[in-house]
Amino acid sequence: MRVVILGTGTDVGKTYVTACLGRALRGRGLRSVLALKPIESGVAPGELGDAGIIATAAGHQAVLSSWRFRAAVSPHLAAREQSVVLDRMEIATWVRSQEAKSNPDVSLVELAGGVFSPLGVGVANVDLALAFEPSVWLLVAPDSLGVLHDLTATLRAMPRAPDAVLLSASRQPDQSSGTNAAELARLGIVDVLEVVAAGANGCEVTADWLLRHQTCKSAQ
Repeated sequence: MRVVILGTGTDVGKTYVTACLGRALRGRGLRSVLALKPIESGVAPGELGDAGIIATAAGHQAVLSSWRFRAAVSPHLAAREQSVVLDRMEIATWVRSQEAKSNPDVSLVELAGGVFSPLGVGVANVDLALAFEPSVWLLVAPDSLGVLHDLTATLRAMPRAPDAVLLSASRQPDQSSGTNAAELARLGIVDVLEVVAAGANGCEVTADWLLRHQTCKSAQ
């Protein structure tokens, strides 16, 4: 099962959620879990960055791609600075090659930036996610003020609805924190999507949900 983790924006908790899910899935008796972050900016040569964090959580050594850039800016700008083209099909092929090497029960693929962060002219993260042909799309948003708007806008624009929305614990909680999941459901913004607060035991709940989802898909 290939799970792609997208976000409503930058710094919304994707790496935290990916690492948290990696640890939770490992605790469920799976033979192996693979965690990849194909594109990453703001990492110096020799640094493992987020790729190291999620790999450690999943229980394996960091797998580093060729799309790691020094500048802490949008990946497409960081790539351009180093004269690199972000080709989504090439990146998708790399992910599949890593999966073929380890043959994991579950692979977690974290994207950099938001759903519509550009990878080039007319190409965004969402196009890369489509190229991955994931079994499951997870959309991460912060449990903080503004999430009702951000999720509404993102969901309306996405060509494929995510399979679940995860609210990550906000670094700066506000009066809306802890109430947003119920409000998203009450307003119908998430429709039938599962909303999980990815704090406390939220990742445990999500890991169980992913395995149920895999079982249901296999039975179809």
